[in-house]
Amino acid sequence: MAEKLISADNHIDLTYCPPDLWSSVAPQEWREMVPRTEEREDGLHWIVDGQDKGVWNGVGPGFLKYQKGAFQHVDEMAAAGFDWNHHPGAVTRPTTPETRIADLDKDGVQAEIVYGCLMVNDMIANKEARAWANRTYNDWAIDFAHRADPNRVFPLAIIPNNSPEDAAAEVRRCAKMGIRGGDLAFKGMPVPLWHRDWYPVWEAAAECHFPISFHSTGFRGIRAPDTREMEKEYFTHFRMVRSSLFQLDTMEVLVSIITSGACEKYPDFKFILGESGVTWLPYLFDRMDTSYDDRARSLGLTMKPSDYFRRQGYVTYQQDAYLEPNVPLVGEDNIMWGSDYPHPDCLWPESRAMLEKNLAALSPTTRRKIVHDNVAKLYNIG
Repeated sequence: MAEKLISADNHIDLTYCPPDLWSSVAPQEWREMVPRTEEREDGLHWIVDGQDKGVWNGVGPGFLKYQKGAFQHVDEMAAAGFDWNHHPGAVTRPTTPETRIADLDKDGVQAEIVYGCLMVNDMIANKEARAWANRTYNDWAIDFAHRADPNRVFPLAIIPNNSPEDAAAEVRRCAKMGIRGGDLAFKGMPVPLWHRDWYPVWEAAAECHFPISFHSTGFRGIRAPDTREMEKEYFTHFRMVRSSLFQLDTMEVLVSIITSGACEKYPDFKFILGESGVTWLPYLFDRMDTSYDDRARSLGLTMKPSDYFRRQGYVTYQQDAYLEPNVPLVGEDNIMWGSDYPHPDCLWPESRAMLEKNLAALSPTTRRKIVHDNVAKLYNIG
């Protein structure tokens, strides 16, 4: 019998959300700030805070139109039945209950953890409007999960990053609604992640048994093209650099969380590095432990920095050719697989083939932890 799979990292991108999710209920003063759609010749476009972000029902978080040959895997998704129609009335597969479940079945996935609207908090400048947009999505997401299948679709809340107080309040509100965890956008915070001001959030998360994810949204420290002409001429070069270094921002998250003392003060607090990959972790463990011993013992930690991760931290990954020898160094209880549906580089609908390729050398017990047991335990999925 085929092993049960739970994807720890799937998505509902803003591009796939109902066109009037926010605009139909937004207070008048925020209607031009929060996400809304306008119809153009090529279909609906998402407008956020006055900026055209791209098409509704587009390809992935970039609001892109489907162009054959741009992404090999997107072409494979199209061949498998995925469609991107931007005109009103089209079916958005990821946010239509019947097609969402059909796509889980097609991929052989039992259940999923669903991240919502990555980078939406980078798009809205007004802090109050941003927090309201987060709450509005969270209310919709739990309703969508119930309409799809509440035993298979588990949405993560978007946690406001405009203030620790708003973040902690939304953690408690969403936990009461039955949401199992949340994602906190760490870029654009009013104070750094390692600052003690964030303690109320970690306290709320620990008390509510509400794991907090930090999903990678791309490393911003890379050199971008200087001009539009350069961007056009060197588009593929820049895309290759950006894609290859995508997960580097989660290194900052890991060190910041542990340095903050969050894990020391709140041992029941759990955190996840979303779509971070795995095999870079042993290097950073050694670097953190060495740096702490050499220059940061005044922080007063009672464990090695790397041990806090093994006690309270998790990572998700899609595929990793070098995973097997690193599992003992990272911890077989801390690694969770995710298919990344429906992103351009997701594994859908061939997740099982990739898992067989990456995990064939692991014991059945370890493999089962990575593809099912760890995420089921973390999010209390029966």
